[in-house]
Amino acid sequence: MSYSLIDQIRQSARSIPINTKPEPDPPCSLVRPQGNSYNEPLTEVRITDDRLRMSAHFFITGGTGLVGTNLIPRILKAFPESTITLLVRGEDEADADQRVSTIVSMVGKEYDIPDAQQRIDGMLGDVGLDHCGLSTQQLSELIAKTTHIIHGAATIRFDHPLDEARAINCGGTRRMLAIAHMCMDRGKLERFVYIGTSSVSGQRGGNIYEHELEMGQKFFNTYEHSKMESERIVRDHFNRIPCTVFRPSIIIGDSRTGKTSSFNVIYIPLRLVQKGLLTFVPGLPETKLDLVPIDWVDDAMVYIMKRPESVSGVYHITAGPDRAAPLQEVITQAIQYFDTHTPLRHPRKVEFITREEFENRRSRMRGREDALMSQLDTLLPYVSVDRLFDSRNADTLLKESGIVFPRFADYAERILEYCVRTNWGKASL
Repeated sequence: MSYSLIDQIRQSARSIPINTKPEPDPPCSLVRPQGNSYNEPLTEVRITDDRLRMSAHFFITGGTGLVGTNLIPRILKAFPESTITLLVRGEDEADADQRVSTIVSMVGKEYDIPDAQQRIDGMLGDVGLDHCGLSTQQLSELIAKTTHIIHGAATIRFDHPLDEARAINCGGTRRMLAIAHMCMDRGKLERFVYIGTSSVSGQRGGNIYEHELEMGQKFFNTYEHSKMESERIVRDHFNRIPCTVFRPSIIIGDSRTGKTSSFNVIYIPLRLVQKGLLTFVPGLPETKLDLVPIDWVDDAMVYIMKRPESVSGVYHITAGPDRAAPLQEVITQAIQYFDTHTPLRHPRKVEFITREEFENRRSRMRGREDALMSQLDTLLPYVSVDRLFDSRNADTLLKESGIVFPRFADYAERILEYCVRTNWGKASL
């Protein structure tokens, strides 16, 4: 294939708009409450069961992160003859190969998939680069065989300038969609899966529905803002390629083992509680924390993406109003566990205060004390507003799946035990 392939992908990526809204589409079968004009029901591009039975090849970005590494073995099991290509960042080919080898070894041993090495390969690349850093030959081979694209790569930093966050999150999404269109042109593409976030709701409170996106909301950070725009880009293509959008909420460790590779967001205040350094938290005791364990998240996404009717759908992979854990429950569970297993001279106590009182106290802090409290900045968006994520689309498809959502209280001890045993990720097991 000539250089024109690169040219086509580059031109296609540049032509995918960020700021345009699609016209409302005809109704589809899943429940989509009415919202603004952008959020009207969307056209479903349906896939037959015969196509789902065909041998599948997945092209995955973000495969080395928490969601990706747990998703890979589930795909291999759900699609028995499938193969996977990971787009992997690295200093060079050797570095990327090593990262892929680590994943292959984990998948083979922990999930009993003996042919993992034959079914998983990787390419050095980056969604932030033109045509994802791939050569013409690599792109040609990839497009010829890819049936499924899962785009999960993103910057999750909250402090990027908006232009930088857009360059990575929106730019990467546009490049992956351009590749998806090339796969579609060759008649191979069965699904484009976009892993977004429930945080596209920004500072909105109350009930938040799956069909909603742009509701005039403000954002706590550039991560939320750029991910909203990225989802908009994907939804602009719902009537052209078979897309599915997932919006997980606050992802924590495995509900069965407590295992995680990411100790961010909720783990930061939990660690401060263990050390006895967190004595107050901004939020009401009854504020809901939408915590979802990684095993349930990936089980749910794989099940839904296999369903033909999930094309052109947006799914909250969330606890939802009835299953989310109250902030007080999370803090109480942590205090009880740490007081028992890592006791301090005095029992731990945490006070619940308003956001205004928190900011007032912060303004009087200096030095080390202020630095410690600054670690709570990642938590503030999740406890400042009571966000209730309606997940009726996801619940409808999961109803007959046998996949049961585990309550936080039932596995909290395993999460906390893993934190202590690994010293918050610093010690290997």
